Amino acid sequence: MASSCFLLPLLVLATSTAAVATMESQMARAPAPGPSSSAAVSFLHASCAAVEPADTCYNLLLPYADSFHGSLARVARTSAGLAAGQQHALSDELARLKLRGTGAGRVPDMILADCFNLVQSSDMFANETLGRLDNLVAGMKSKKDFESQKFLAQDWLSASGSGLVDWLDWFHGAGDTAASSPMVREVMAGCTSVFPYMEVALGLTNNIQF
Repeated sequence: MASSCFLLPLLVLATSTAAVATMESQMARAPAPGPSSSAAVSFLHASCAAVEPADTCYNLLLPYADSFHGSLARVARTSAGLAAGQQHALSDELARLKLRGTGAGRVPDMILADCFNLVQSSDMFANETLGRLDNLVAGMKSKKDFESQKFLAQDWLSASGSGLVDWLDWFHGAGDTAASSPMVREVMAGCTSVFPYMEVALGLTNNIQF
């Protein structure tokens, strides 16, 4: 799973401008939070019951429960939109931190640079993933097309989540100097906070049926 995050096409450099231009419009499709009916809450609870961590899934998506209308694809799309927004914010934060360096030596600085590059590259494909989930919400005419769109969405969510775990492992393995660096701790906190969003979105997407 972790290796897939290194397979993001280098063509991202050619498409990054268009991707950034459409990113916020794609993410903005998440419905506005509002009060939820008991039926909507029950559906969300059932949807999250099969996802780890279930409590995180439920708490993140409860404000949007009335917008799902019994569609698991809508639940997954909203969750992925939240995850993409969190990753985009992390990418911006890593860009800022990268300019300052970790102050913990060459290896932690290299890890930070690699982390930023991979998060930024993954971020460029977020809008495509949200578009694929939009297609699942709208409904696919053939099972083949459904499976293709679902697989590509799963692949991005899986790669993005496993990449966060990899960077945490690398920082942990960089030694005590890295562990004591406030900058490194800030990066690790950012990766840790985004991971549950990816994990929940992937779990929900896995459960969408044709």
